[in-house]
Amino acid sequence: MKIMRLCASLVALLFYTGSTYSQSISVELSVRWIKGVDIFNRDSIIYYPELIITYRNNSDTSYYFSKVSESRFGLPILPIGSLLQYPIEYYTNPNYLERAKSHGSYMNNKYKVEIGGGQLYTKGWIVINDSSEIEVEQEIDMINDDLADIYEYIYREKFNTESDNAEWNKINFFLCNINPYDILNVYNKKFVFLRPGEIYTDTYNLVGFKLIKGCFTFYVSPYFPDYVYTTPIWDKNQSKYLQIKTALPKVVGEYKLYSGNFNTNKITITF
Repeated sequence: MKIMRLCASLVALLFYTGSTYSQSISVELSVRWIKGVDIFNRDSIIYYPELIITYRNNSDTSYYFSKVSESRFGLPILPIGSLLQYPIEYYTNPNYLERAKSHGSYMNNKYKVEIGGGQLYTKGWIVINDSSEIEVEQEIDMINDDLADIYEYIYREKFNTESDNAEWNKINFFLCNINPYDILNVYNKKFVFLRPGEIYTDTYNLVGFKLIKGCFTFYVSPYFPDYVYTTPIWDKNQSKYLQIKTALPKVVGEYKLYSGNFNTNKITITF
């Protein structure tokens, strides 16, 4: 069997602020390689990486907080950059296999992957050219299109059932949902609940990044907000929808709300 050699490097960047509170929680990124089936050829076996996000409670207090990123059954959520450039046929009868197979190659290009940097309500990922500044750039890089199509194809092949869709449709919060009961029982998959010394992990399939190649540095913004965005409200005076920030409960069950800085790291993988 021919094995492709890949280079992966870790860049540890812990954010020590001098405050013990800010060090109570850490969010650690790591990668493991697993054996799986080629998404375009079910008779072929391939090895691909998974990104592991580990949440760790280093304190003696039970905390809860929003996850840094949403996932769709372990698949990262990415924006579509050239949405309006597609012909109308792509919407009426999208062929995701064709679109996934027609991905480009980004070998020798460098990118930053902001985890949780997508839309406000889904906390997806966004891939940014290493030479760009996300605060300045308004256009979404085309690489996001290719990744979104690959992961949409995987989702439709493996997870597209009525029950799966029902779970995935719990995207937005309504104002009435921001209460301890709903957070613990209805929207608990959007949060992490940790007793002292406990850890929690999420894994994300990186096969799309392996297919398109390139050098990717994955990172999260090291700050937990004390609010969530709830369903937008139409403002007739401004003729637009307003994004609404709603404060999270200070206590949910036995867990106190954790907000503010946390320790984290970056990880770079070159395909």
